[in-house]
Amino acid sequence: MSRTIRSISDLAQLPDDELLACLGQLRAAIHEAKRKHAAARREARVPADEALEFHTFEWRPKGPQRLAAPTKLSLQTPVEEIPVRARARARDALSQLHIFCVEDLSAISEQELMMKEGIGAKTLNRLREVLACVGLDFLSNPIAPTTSCEELRRPLDAPGNAGVREL
Repeated sequence: MSRTIRSISDLAQLPDDELLACLGQLRAAIHEAKRKHAAARREARVPADEALEFHTFEWRPKGPQRLAAPTKLSLQTPVEEIPVRARARARDALSQLHIFCVEDLSAISEQELMMKEGIGAKTLNRLREVLACVGLDFLSNPIAPTTSCEELRRPLDAPGNAGVREL
């Protein structure tokens, strides 16, 4: 089931338990629209003085999440309190990326997180669930990946890197 949001009145009609989730997805949709509009300006597909138009938003409520957190999550919940079994390396990686609370996670893409040493697929899945619980999502990947995360993490002198010449 989806709902079309055209005005603030449409938002006001949502039940309280759905409002925060809708606002989080609306925020992500606006960020994506801004990113696409900026790219279109750079590529001269739209005039430089043309304003971004964002009239409606199709909201699709997500089903129940499997994250059963004893802690009440909010946008300001510190990373240390997120119910993720992350090792110290993962928490250090989040700190290096200037991610200190749940809301900060929505300002980075999954691709950027996966490139960081200490963040694996399981941690990423749990962080995605945490974001969904507060109605947010990761920033969409700005560039399609051309290289796998394993290739990015592999040292240049490792065996199997055909493009590296011996000195």
